[in-house]
Amino acid sequence: MSRSDIDALNGQLIRALEKGDATALASLYAPDAQMMPPGMPLATGDGIRQVWQGVIDMGVTGGALKTLTLEEHDDTTIESGQYELHVRGEVVDVGKYVVVYRKTDKGWKLGIDIFNSDRAPEPAA
Repeated sequence: MSRSDIDALNGQLIRALEKGDATALASLYAPDAQMMPPGMPLATGDGIRQVWQGVIDMGVTGGALKTLTLEEHDDTTIESGQYELHVRGEVVDVGKYVVVYRKTDKGWKLGIDIFNSDRAPEPAA
């Protein structure tokens, strides 16, 4: 998997987020993928689409991804990077992520996706 492949997948993710299309976002993941969002349990299957729908329902209208490192290992590639989430053009969250991509019969897909905010957690009420 090349850097241009990563850039293309990241571009698809951002475009789907900008369109508010949780189904398109979920389609970027392998059928047995695991998503590990902050403050939530592990998501698999339709749970990944539901997580993205929740992000969209919170008002997120776009974002940005910046690859920091890329390691290629046969049928897997590991990317680490930084993200931004946008609401109507304003940055509302920044953080970091690690994605393990796997080669599938439908091309490269996200296999494991973990991300977390750089913001400190909100204190419990």
